Amino acid sequence: MTEKNNPGTIDFIETMNNLFRRWWLIAVFAIVGGLLALAFSALKPPKYEAEAIFSASIDYRDINFENLVDETESPLTFSQYDIDMALSAVHTVLLQVRDEAFTFAQSLDPSLEAETFENNMLIERQLGLWYLRYRHEDAQTAQSIVNYWAELGIDVMKAGQAAETIEPYVLVELTSEASLPQSPVYQNRNTLALAGIVAGFALGILVVDIQYRFIPRKEQVA
Repeated sequence: MTEKNNPGTIDFIETMNNLFRRWWLIAVFAIVGGLLALAFSALKPPKYEAEAIFSASIDYRDINFENLVDETESPLTFSQYDIDMALSAVHTVLLQVRDEAFTFAQSLDPSLEAETFENNMLIERQLGLWYLRYRHEDAQTAQSIVNYWAELGIDVMKAGQAAETIEPYVLVELTSEASLPQSPVYQNRNTLALAGIVAGFALGILVVDIQYRFIPRKEQVA
């Protein structure tokens, strides 16, 4: 048997050449892994995603920088960082009332656990819009949770501005309440598919390498 069939000896260049020669087998493993992951995600209970949308902007008329300077004695300006920090008040308030939203969610679904609630919620910003999303197996439950949470957040935001604990120049409106979701979504389907492809790819490489190193072929026998 030649040296490259000796399990204790690894020829890196020859190993890589072998992997490239049998790329099609590795690709088959990757495709099968991705398909199995998609099948697994399809077998999971479908969830419905409800979404509420907030608009957030800055009322520059309510910001008075006249005669103000920073530590370098330069005229004080409202930077993009300042804008982002001000608009993040929406995110802060929604997280602040998260426990109340969870309590309400449990009143609709007594079996709901805190970890499950966390995994199915999402708060994200895209430019001047904030999105509050929640997923649940029941479409109406998802809608009710999001609308309760969104309305509670707006109320707390207005109370904070009235008490001057939140900047009054941040203009926030609930521009779209959650409508009843019509079609289910599959949580993490893309992530599961990618994980399946990566796992299949790695397994394919392992199988091809094991075949090359440990299973003798006629042309490699001395």
